[in-house]
Amino acid sequence: MELNGDGHIDILSGTYSRKDKDMAGLFQVLWGTKDGWTKAEILKGTDGEPLILPQSKEVTDRICTRPFAVDYDGDGKLDIVAGNFGGTFGLFRGEGGGKFAPKATWLEGSGGKLQVDSHGDPFFVDWDKDGDLDLISGSARGGVYLFTNNGNRTEPKYGKRATLVEAAGNHGNGSGSEDVKFGDAHCKAPAADTRVWVDDVDGDGKLDLLLGDQITLLHLGKGVEEADARKRLAAWQKKQQDFFKTETGDSPEAQKKWREQYEALEKERDEFARQEMTGFVWLLRQKANGQKANGQ
Repeated sequence: MELNGDGHIDILSGTYSRKDKDMAGLFQVLWGTKDGWTKAEILKGTDGEPLILPQSKEVTDRICTRPFAVDYDGDGKLDIVAGNFGGTFGLFRGEGGGKFAPKATWLEGSGGKLQVDSHGDPFFVDWDKDGDLDLISGSARGGVYLFTNNGNRTEPKYGKRATLVEAAGNHGNGSGSEDVKFGDAHCKAPAADTRVWVDDVDGDGKLDLLLGDQITLLHLGKGVEEADARKRLAAWQKKQQDFFKTETGDSPEAQKKWREQYEALEKERDEFARQEMTGFVWLLRQKANGQKANGQ
């Protein structure tokens, strides 16, 4: 995104939380130059202070920031809309030249704040081809959600949340050994922690969804039969539950010892069922303008 009008592409990122003071996810920018990019620096408002989302009652309002730079109100200046842990969306008005108003306001619709279940991931695009910008978002639970702009380009007014892609969660892998599906052949749709990009991928005039997700998989150990793995996994899960009931202690030494013991426990499981935290990128082609997408 070209953020400050100097002709060079910049890189804008959110963060989980700063380490000092109260918890708050900041925004960082790498300014583009003719030779590449500058070092990351904290993006500040016109008051010289870091841009921070408002906080009402919950700290989740201002952590896990996920910014999207867009001319939100059609005034020719880039604004920033940021998702957060709580699933709401904060707007920092742009003042031109890469400068932004220090205070954010929440995006609202007819039913109050616009919100997904958790971890808002804003993307603005004219989804219904009516000349204004609609809001699309992923979610921690998965799925893709649409807030249609029923206003216009300069005065957005959003309707109720609609579902473009149903949340599939973790593809049925539950806590019990009998619920576990080994390998990745069962992955037929996006899982949790969806992150979305919208584009006409195949040039057919219809906007498609590129969707990243996150999933935890289990793979059978080398030479281990599935029935044996399930039996051993059930015993291991019981051992894990008992371990979580033990006192950890508050000292750094006690915490370190707890982590080392748990790492050893995980190595025991790896002998018959190796865990992998990974994710996929899905292409979901739109069937017709504004309708739900087909997955691939």
